[in-house]
Amino acid sequence: MFNIDIKFNDVSIINVEKEDIFKIKNWINNQHVYNIEDGLNYGIREFYERYLEYFVSEGEYFVKVLCKNELIGILKGRIEFKNPNEVWIMCYLMESKMYGDDVSTIIINEFLKHFHENYGISNFYTFVSANNNDMLKLWKNNNFEISRVTNNFLELDSKNNDMLILKKTIIN
Repeated sequence: MFNIDIKFNDVSIINVEKEDIFKIKNWINNQHVYNIEDGLNYGIREFYERYLEYFVSEGEYFVKVLCKNELIGILKGRIEFKNPNEVWIMCYLMESKMYGDDVSTIIINEFLKHFHENYGISNFYTFVSANNNDMLKLWKNNNFEISRVTNNFLELDSKNNDMLILKKTIIN
């Protein structure tokens, strides 16, 4: 697990702990999810397995986003230590009402700024299903650009969907 502790205004972005699992799992299942796993409802066993993956992996992160100590989102991904180092955002979930809000953009920017300023990482990646217009808009509004398209990568609702890899580079 990669330790993250970011605080600004009334927002904290901090590591998920074992005691958070049930609360976060329920929170996720109550959200209108805009990511690759739209429509999936995980049981506690599957969710716990995802937590364990993060916990035992050196480059994995899994953080909760709190505003005034209330859960408003999660981020999960990994840091790839290579030349140059990269951060992958594999899951970004916020309270559904916040996706179009400035708060969502501020959280993304503070998260990226933390890695850039503290670890010198400039390359950030995420991915989204090509037909997920809301999530694609969110990333594009945060200056992520389509870097690669993988055709028929993902099957949702018995349909093959293209996967878009998006990239943002922060230049000093």
